[in-house]
Amino acid sequence: MAFLVKKVIDGKVYLYLRHNHRVKGKVKTAWQVYLGPEEKFKTHAKIVKCDIKTETIEFGLIAALLHVAEKLELVDIINQATNKREQGFSVGGHLLFAALNRCVQPASKSQLKDWIDSTILRKIHSNIKVDLDSRAYWTHFRYLSDEVIEVIENKLVRAIRDTFGVQLNELSFDPTNFFTYIKPHKPNQTLPNHGYSKEGRFTLNIVNMSLFCALDGGIPLFHLVYPGNMQDASHFKEMALPRLKRRLKEQNVSLANVTLIFDKGNLSPEGFALIDNWKCDYICSDRPSTHKNLLTIPPEEFELHVLPNGNEVGVKDFHLNKYGKIRRFVAVYNPNEKKWNLENFKAKIRKKIAEIEGYFKTRLVYAPGEKRKGQGDKWRIRTEVEKKIKAMIGGDPFAKVIVAAVEGPAKLQVARGGRFELKISTNPEAFKKAALTLGKSFLMTSRETLSADEVVWAYRQQYLVERAFKWLKNSEFLSIRPMYHRVDSSIRGHVFVCYLGLVLLSLLVREIVQLGVPISINKAIKHLKEIRMTRIKISGKSEPLENIDEMSQEAKELYEILKLDRYL
Repeated sequence: MAFLVKKVIDGKVYLYLRHNHRVKGKVKTAWQVYLGPEEKFKTHAKIVKCDIKTETIEFGLIAALLHVAEKLELVDIINQATNKREQGFSVGGHLLFAALNRCVQPASKSQLKDWIDSTILRKIHSNIKVDLDSRAYWTHFRYLSDEVIEVIENKLVRAIRDTFGVQLNELSFDPTNFFTYIKPHKPNQTLPNHGYSKEGRFTLNIVNMSLFCALDGGIPLFHLVYPGNMQDASHFKEMALPRLKRRLKEQNVSLANVTLIFDKGNLSPEGFALIDNWKCDYICSDRPSTHKNLLTIPPEEFELHVLPNGNEVGVKDFHLNKYGKIRRFVAVYNPNEKKWNLENFKAKIRKKIAEIEGYFKTRLVYAPGEKRKGQGDKWRIRTEVEKKIKAMIGGDPFAKVIVAAVEGPAKLQVARGGRFELKISTNPEAFKKAALTLGKSFLMTSRETLSADEVVWAYRQQYLVERAFKWLKNSEFLSIRPMYHRVDSSIRGHVFVCYLGLVLLSLLVREIVQLGVPISINKAIKHLKEIRMTRIKISGKSEPLENIDEMSQEAKELYEILKLDRYL
């Protein structure tokens, strides 16, 4: 709320209209308007009415993202690929606005127009005379077939390489899925389907998505949206690898010059047949269960190295036959992970023992002649008790570590009553052997020239694509969920908009870092959103006054290095 302020200058009183707000918990002046000397107002017989209206609008983050979109010529790239006749607002314009909204304040498409009116976009695109409602977006999403999206991404990646210098020599791949509340699919729906939900929502339909990211800055390059019932390894060999080869060919990049990094969920003989045939380098994880003879290697046999992030790991090289070829393997021992896993293993053992003892605390005791309803009498039979205990213990390694013995007759007599004696303990030798396997993992690679610790560090960059999915599932920005869509074209368009937002944010952070300011996406969003503009409308003045609000030092630095004042 605006309030009146008096200032005494050279013995005279002057009046100002001021509005304050808080920055990092401290009160700062948002804007101030000079009204005149107090004496002037005293001489008036009537109360002077000063009609002033103010509004605060979103500025900093939107301007910074527009800066990246303009450098990429994003709208032109989309318009050229969709080839929509000139009628109203373009497909590229619609998608840009939607992508900006996902980055700043995700809202449904029906709320997009109201959001734009509260931002600097209203001033920059004052010529917009169309309704930006959900129906308009459904219409424009129909232009985004898989083939059109591929064309857009090919041109976009070329612009990313030319403008930002992103390298494609190392690519990280990973699939994920997003649960939806879309009802069981109809004939025109193939994307939402039942599958293995990585978020544990097994009763809901899911939509699958995979992503290739450049290790150079973690920039998302290519994405694929596919049915929720398609398994990861099948998608990798049938869709991801062939399309990657085709898309790299469009960039004049051979797969033979690329190192592909992926995890064990994508392994298959057919996938490696393609990789070997195309002579593509790779670094991937392998299932520990396929190297049981190596899991018991003692820690002292590993060669310790310190990774660039300061963490210590042990490594050991092997060459083994896998998928019809001798391949290089790196066994990795992580002391910190071993310590955490060991404590977790002990806690699980204690929990299982407590659950078994609690379950049978009253079930194994019978008074003479006592009968119980339901399945109560089954616990009179020792083999049934042993069968239940075995099920509660589970498989290896718990089956070897936890030792349970049931003492008593084969069957308790109803007339006599009685009880079974349950004794549970742990096998020290089995525990020691199981503990020896903890903290170990296995990597497989074709990069013979890299040292073992370099292979480990390169694989750990897989976190870049995993971090991208974490952002896409974030509820505060990007946020693929919830999907307010039902047909495949709209689902595909919605995911593509979120992907575009991720590209813009990633490139923006890359540019800020290259300008000398180390920052994460979260902090970049936080500080750029502090840069807001206040528009002041005073009766009698045709043009409103525009003023940038007070901001933190971090936000001011970003404002200056990105030269956002050109959008005022």
